[in-house]
Amino acid sequence: MNQPLSVQTIRNIPLFHNLNETECRQVSEVLQMMSFHAGDPVIRRGEDARNLWIVLQGQCEVSKRLKPHDTDDARVVLAVLDPPAHFGEMSFFHPAPHSADVTARTDVTLLRITHKDYQDMIAEGVWAAYKLAYNVVEGLAERMRRMDEWVTDLLAHHQSSSEQVPEWSEFRERLFNRWNG
Repeated sequence: MNQPLSVQTIRNIPLFHNLNETECRQVSEVLQMMSFHAGDPVIRRGEDARNLWIVLQGQCEVSKRLKPHDTDDARVVLAVLDPPAHFGEMSFFHPAPHSADVTARTDVTLLRITHKDYQDMIAEGVWAAYKLAYNVVEGLAERMRRMDEWVTDLLAHHQSSSEQVPEWSEFRERLFNRWNG
């Protein structure tokens, strides 16, 4: 069994920034420290594992195959994650297969919270679980804000209004209407 992380170590992880000392101890009880070697897969696209991961040491790479069902290994790197980045939150909070691969770029030490442990915290009324969810939502909102800015810049550089790009209009309509139900 893992040695629980200290309250100070947990407080230094932005995902837990608003937890008090008691809540840090509660979180430390469910955090599992795991190590992966460079090149090891942490998450595979299409799998249904429901874990929230935090990079403690090393780097992870988030990537997607250009042709998902092709055996060709051509990939696009979506992000390189340094400590104390977190990942896996989409499948953690919404049961769906992972949308990308996450691979250890270097030897890494990760912290993992399983969805079952998180659900147990919710069932017990542990406030740390609610604060964790709030912090994840803040992070996702910031990612969405950056994505909006990036898409706006992309459209502006192509000198087309969003109304003249059919793919953008369809995406926007699906994002705000069809995916809400």
